[in-house]
Amino acid sequence: MKIELHAHTSETSPCAHINAARLVQMYEDAGYDAVVITDHYSKWVMEHNNIKDPQEFTDFFLKGYKSALLYSRDGNLTIKVLPCAEINLLESPNDYLLYGADKEFFYNNPLLFQMSLAELYNLCHNNGILLIQAHPYRAYCTPADIHLIDGAEVYNGNPRHNSNNSKTYKWASENNMIMVSGSDFHEEEDLAKGGIITETSFISIKELVEIIKAGNYSIIEN
Repeated sequence: MKIELHAHTSETSPCAHINAARLVQMYEDAGYDAVVITDHYSKWVMEHNNIKDPQEFTDFFLKGYKSALLYSRDGNLTIKVLPCAEINLLESPNDYLLYGADKEFFYNNPLLFQMSLAELYNLCHNNGILLIQAHPYRAYCTPADIHLIDGAEVYNGNPRHNSNNSKTYKWASENNMIMVSGSDFHEEEDLAKGGIITETSFISIKELVEIIKAGNYSIIEN
């Protein structure tokens, strides 16, 4: 099974240019079996859309995921659509991927971007969620405290950024961290530039997390 672990929809992420329905269809046509929707979750997104109410922000944040899921079901597609988030906290420019977070988690824990990394790490671990730093060696990012994350995105396929993937791979390897890959999909040219491959079947995001924890996958580097 081929899985995209990093993709953004234009419904939620201001920097994305492909809507949820088109994204899902593109990945289905590209031969992927699952796509994890990692829309941006940040104070910037909330303010950009002039949202004040925490629940309204959660509704807005999940719009891309819900639209992608609805399209896959209505179109009788075989591709799985799974929830996630790319969170930017107030304390730094770093981005973090929350693998295992579902819509109930986001409604139960509003305005996550107000947390410190330590607080977010503890919350994630209490809920069985993997906290993975996205593109840690991109120009504006700094590798996080290895005691407060579970792993790193060692391959980011976005062609418009230099994510210094080789540096991330070296850092993650030296610290025995979980390593993942993602396309960081925002535009057509980003399609199928990363992800993972596994022979283990799964249905939910929680089951996918167990596959990642066990290391039963290989990384896609395109």
